[in-house]
Amino acid sequence: MQPGAMYGKDRHSVILRLFGKSPETRIIDLFLDNPLFEFTRNEIVDSLGMAKSTLFRVLPGLEDVGLIEETRKIGKASLYRLNGESPVVKNLRTTIRAYISETYKEPGLGDEMVEEGIVPEERKLIQA
Repeated sequence: MQPGAMYGKDRHSVILRLFGKSPETRIIDLFLDNPLFEFTRNEIVDSLGMAKSTLFRVLPGLEDVGLIEETRKIGKASLYRLNGESPVVKNLRTTIRAYISETYKEPGLGDEMVEEGIVPEERKLIQA
């Protein structure tokens, strides 16, 4: 898979549907989908197909509000992950689950899909 393919501009996750496709929202979407992973700045840029200058401009704001946290450094590289203890992150997860439950009331929509915030269009891609 090409870098940025999964999280490129054609992605249709719940978070992007609700809040648009701004650089900040795309970063939050990546971290919400991978809550246990740590990413370097280069990994974020590659995953999203985003310009480094854009990431360097918006990442500090996401850190300032407590959504993303720097966890450690390996050499000169900082690693970042979702701050699962943030009230904002907890509310985003609740909002995503509520949106899916209300919008996509279809048989067979598994709890794991609801938990991950995957909408039916993405599920078709995953199952293919």
